[in-house]
Amino acid sequence: MFPVGLYLLALIGGAALSAASLPLWRRWCLRVGLMDAPGHRKIHDTPVPLAGGLTVMTGLALPILAASLWSALGSLPEPFANAVSHGLSRRGWQLAAILGGAVAMLVLGILDDQRDLSPRWKFLGQVLIALAVAASGIRVTIFVESPVFSYTITVLWILTVTNAVNFQDNMNGLCPGLGLIGGWFFAWHAGLEGNTSWRHWRFCSPAR
Repeated sequence: MFPVGLYLLALIGGAALSAASLPLWRRWCLRVGLMDAPGHRKIHDTPVPLAGGLTVMTGLALPILAASLWSALGSLPEPFANAVSHGLSRRGWQLAAILGGAVAMLVLGILDDQRDLSPRWKFLGQVLIALAVAASGIRVTIFVESPVFSYTITVLWILTVTNAVNFQDNMNGLCPGLGLIGGWFFAWHAGLEGNTSWRHWRFCSPAR
């Protein structure tokens, strides 16, 4: 049975944490000078705190860390406990690698906002982060048993998705809207396939 309640809790909890953390991150950005200055391609006339990525990461990371901690302590109520513990026992390390890669990309973006990194250094940073994620065992295989192929296609996939989202970030609400559509599609497809706790990966598998 598809755990609708668990997924709704993750969605609502993540959204609530992101919204609640926004004032805190906004003040932090003001304090450290992490601001988006006005420009000819921008609609704001005064500097705006660059707190969006930090709030999104808060809503993503805190529910995962909290669920992992509650699962380890045995405090999660049923039926959430079985679903979470099953997924963490099978894919906990891979989930940590994905979350670590996301945090690393966020840090790279903050450095770029602060120091205006050249395209060469930004691309090098992205490649290193993608390689680290692939080395952790999260690699796209597409049923091809070749380490070189899996490393190559995984790095290309991460770089393509990362920069595609970055290029689309040119108007208010576009990236969140596309993210919501994409997330809903993957959740719907997972439900149809009965894949509710990472039991099956069709195109991506951990390295053995």
